[in-house]
Amino acid sequence: MTILRNTALALSVAFALTACGSNQPSESDAQEAITAKFEGAMGSAVRVQEYRDFALSGCRQSDTADGVVCDVGGSIVLDIAGTPQVRPFTEPVRFSKASGTWTAHRP
Repeated sequence: MTILRNTALALSVAFALTACGSNQPSESDAQEAITAKFEGAMGSAVRVQEYRDFALSGCRQSDTADGVVCDVGGSIVLDIAGTPQVRPFTEPVRFSKASGTWTAHRP
């Protein structure tokens, strides 16, 4: 009986966490949104090559606009006119979702 109860509790928690996760981007969704923002703002001279030690933390509802604000940490490797450059990237980013796609904004 205890095993059944523990299994049911574990499944309930898993489903609850899955439902909460849809309110914030996954790490890959966040990377795609940040890449689109960087490349859209910088034009063809700058391309995002990769992310290193990328992490989202402290996600919370935005007080000023739609979406969530997450603390982003790690570094980003940019290809600037053919030269790779590693830049630290640690700042809050607001993410909003429209038509199934996450977009990155300044908070």
